[in-house]
Amino acid sequence: MDLNTLIREEMQKECKKAIPFSRYMELALYHPTYGYYMSDKPKVGKEGDFFTSATVHSVFAETVADAVIKMWRAGNIKAPTLVEIGGGTGALCGHMLDRFREAVPDLYPLLTVIMIEASPYHRKIQQEVLSSHDVAKEWFTSLEEAANQRQIEGVIVSNEWLDAFPVHIAEKTKAGWQEVWVTDGGDGFLEGLNEVTPELGRYLESLDMTLPAGMRIEVNLSLQQAAKAVSRLLKKGFVITIDYGDLQEELYHPSRKQGTLMCYYRHQAHDNPYIHTGGQDITAHVNFSAWSKYGEDVGLREWAYMRQDRFLIKSGLLEKAVAHTDTDPFTSMAMKRNRAIMQVMDPAGLGGRFRVMVQAKGLDEEIKKSLYE
Repeated sequence: MDLNTLIREEMQKECKKAIPFSRYMELALYHPTYGYYMSDKPKVGKEGDFFTSATVHSVFAETVADAVIKMWRAGNIKAPTLVEIGGGTGALCGHMLDRFREAVPDLYPLLTVIMIEASPYHRKIQQEVLSSHDVAKEWFTSLEEAANQRQIEGVIVSNEWLDAFPVHIAEKTKAGWQEVWVTDGGDGFLEGLNEVTPELGRYLESLDMTLPAGMRIEVNLSLQQAAKAVSRLLKKGFVITIDYGDLQEELYHPSRKQGTLMCYYRHQAHDNPYIHTGGQDITAHVNFSAWSKYGEDVGLREWAYMRQDRFLIKSGLLEKAVAHTDTDPFTSMAMKRNRAIMQVMDPAGLGGRFRVMVQAKGLDEEIKKSLYE
């Protein structure tokens, strides 16, 4: 039995002999045995399929850690908790802990780290990466599980978490909205348009935008539930969400007529989710307008929204550049560090494509001025 066979069997059980794209994406990424994120293979870095800012160089994590320290201090959080959702290889959390140990030796021993990670493969790697840090550590397999058991004061961080949620794909036709469904084409999977599922239909009815015929959009219907769970987990503190995406008016602009769905396989980007099923990453841009709205509904107030380059500069990234007289770019650690700084803040690359949203709960608005004004 393989993933393609399992998906085909599920299709055959449906009256349409097809499943919504969101279900196909869910199986491709999260099937307990064969899903991409659940498999025992590298996904991030040179041996994987894509890079993240956190894997480019530790300077990214150091800068995020400095932003978190400012939040802890501003919020008067004396025994803080750091939560990371979807931490993958543990690189971001590991380097942040290195920075905490160095920069805030008074807070470091009081720190609790909570990792929320669905993949057993990644949980094992994270445990190895974080083993050198003598702080309290906990692991949960889902955000819901963590929110049901814990309520924390501190900061919840995610880097490329929301973009990996399964999405519905809707297409505006002359007759109205239809949804992309996936069926068995014999030699592979095929997509076609059919009626929208009820929950997607309700979302599209509430969409306060006029979009042209032929326009495709991705809709993440799990954002609202995720915001509720984050708010339940966070008693007091901040949420830092780093991801590629946009506000709704930019995301659903006619210039993006084909939507934003992308796949990554061995560092090659393409737009065909029906090949390498279970063996490639599938992502879609985050609707930060929706994330902000759902957060506001449950007490997570938006305090800042900006491009990654601006967030990193405001958090002190440029001060981490190293003066040197080295001449060999292959051996110089200083030159490597400075190149990484340019890479994570490149307006045409990571710095410009990624957005950072900061939300707060249980804190006085006056604190916002000291952090972002």
